[in-house]
Amino acid sequence: MKKEAATRATGMKLKPATVRTRRAAPPQPAAAGTPVSYAAPALEKGLDILELLADVNEGLSQNQIAARLGRSVGEIFRMLEVLERRAWLYRTAADGSYRLSMHMFDLAHRQPQIRHLVGVALPLMHQLARRTRQSNHLVVHHDRRILVVAQVDSPEAMGFSVRVGAHFPFRIDRVSARTLSAFQPPAKTAELIQEMIDNDPAPPPRRSLERMIAAIARRGYEEKESATLPGITDICCPIFSRDGFSVATLTQPYLRQRDVKPGVAEARDEQLGAVGLISRGLGGQPAGSV
Repeated sequence: MKKEAATRATGMKLKPATVRTRRAAPPQPAAAGTPVSYAAPALEKGLDILELLADVNEGLSQNQIAARLGRSVGEIFRMLEVLERRAWLYRTAADGSYRLSMHMFDLAHRQPQIRHLVGVALPLMHQLARRTRQSNHLVVHHDRRILVVAQVDSPEAMGFSVRVGAHFPFRIDRVSARTLSAFQPPAKTAELIQEMIDNDPAPPPRRSLERMIAAIARRGYEEKESATLPGITDICCPIFSRDGFSVATLTQPYLRQRDVKPGVAEARDEQLGAVGLISRGLGGQPAGSV
């Protein structure tokens, strides 16, 4: 053990002694119906690090990462080096803390479904911004979070926007989470409602949430004063895929300005027209539509 620790500390390799070992027997196949679980400790460590950094806004030092994962620095420092070399992480110049790079987001965009969605939506998002003088952004559900996959700025000198790649917990206070949940098969809606409850530190009663989601489904969109920013009205509409259910949402964070027209109602009508065209571009329409 002392020799091994010294080797790791100095980076030197020791010539192994010649040791005769008995070959391990090959693993036997599991009996039918028995679940098989294989251990991959290095992969587990790497995934733990990525998931931890995805859940924090600030960077974390090597010691902080080790502490939060309940591991020693020695267990993770080589993994951090590899993740940084492969561009999954980067270190800030200010304090050397680790942050997630955009590499995961870039990989997600290589998926044909996301590329197709963004390719169809983006021209109509630009058109919507020109007509309403408001920014808008495209959101999908990913790994218990909402993820912004495309965004268009307002043409006005002042505006509010959400950056591409931003992600937030899938919670009841997020207009995209509520809207995505409202336009799904019943079993999926129930699953997403439970996800919102699980992600929220102080969730409303489930029955209240179910009524809220049902009201959005009847209305065809969600429109509420922002729960996070005063002066913003969130207008959120579903985008439908071929199966007739919502694959994404388009949101306008409508910012009231004295000299900017149109108003909220006109901006909403423009947005409903835009998501209709995007849905048709994807070959979709709401379930039950003719």
